[in-house]
Amino acid sequence: MAIIYTKGDMFKTDADAIVNTVNCVGVMGKGVALTFKNKWPKNFKAYKAECDAKRLRPGKMFIFENGDMLSQERPRYLINFPTKDHWRGKSKMSFIEDGLNDFVAQVQKLEIKTVALPPLGCGNGGLPWKDVKAVIEQKLSAVEGIEFIVYAPKEENLKPEHEEFPSEPMTFERALLIHTMGDFEKYFGGHLTRISLQKIVYFLQEFGFDYNMKFARHNHGPYSERLKDVFKSMERKNFIHGFIDKSESGITVTSGAWAAAEEFFNKADASEAFAKVKKLSLLIEGYESPYGMELLSSVHYLALKEGLKSPAEVVEAMQSWNDHKKSQFAPEAIETAYGRLQEDGFIH
Repeated sequence: MAIIYTKGDMFKTDADAIVNTVNCVGVMGKGVALTFKNKWPKNFKAYKAECDAKRLRPGKMFIFENGDMLSQERPRYLINFPTKDHWRGKSKMSFIEDGLNDFVAQVQKLEIKTVALPPLGCGNGGLPWKDVKAVIEQKLSAVEGIEFIVYAPKEENLKPEHEEFPSEPMTFERALLIHTMGDFEKYFGGHLTRISLQKIVYFLQEFGFDYNMKFARHNHGPYSERLKDVFKSMERKNFIHGFIDKSESGITVTSGAWAAAEEFFNKADASEAFAKVKKLSLLIEGYESPYGMELLSSVHYLALKEGLKSPAEVVEAMQSWNDHKKSQFAPEAIETAYGRLQEDGFIH
């Protein structure tokens, strides 16, 4: 039929199948792969099992059936297309060429009529789009009876994983912080702020994770001066970017740090830790802003660290904390935050 080039959100497609570009070590990085992992966890589990068994190699597709011929589920097929061997490496044009050969054979075998594809091997893979597009044209243009919807690369400033690999190894707490920050970016419009970062670590430490930070009263709630220096160091070591220069695009986890953290947790049991991160994500629902995080953490700090036992006491303490808090946080907002913390078991 045809190759159709487009832009936009690939996950809104109504195609029979959708392609996810993957590596062969069971790590799904940021961006499209992370959306795949969150949207279709069963596919990720099956994909990782293929990697663990060392059955997945460049040039061969792993196809996960997301529904059956009687279901209305779309897409019916999730096609895991290896464009890398290891996430730390670059894609190779041979992986794209050989992969497209198998891709066409598998799609024809399954009688798939429409497929949505990302720009294979671009972005994290590091391949030039013009070269990849030429191979796509060569391999797919003559295929009859199938419509290929190819999503062109987005204009992004993120460097590929292999160019921003952290210069220090992962520890459990470091990997958990990277995982939490990267996961929470979507709640905060795609990036975090200095205030939000402080509060994320504050709450993680309250969950019992050992970050060895001392938090004290500050203009914008509980604050650790040492933590500011830690984040600067993390940026110099390629874990995050946007902190030192106070980038207008905000603070984000690097692609390499995210992948390294995911690789770490592929080998460590983090189920209990992830459950706590999920609990934190539910707590901050509706508070996904510097204002909201300051409000929640300040109320928590007063109730737990300073031992205030009622919403009225917390309201009074917030009003006398400083002029900023008095003008920013109405008593009703403080009481609502207190109720949320109490309902979610963060204060008693």
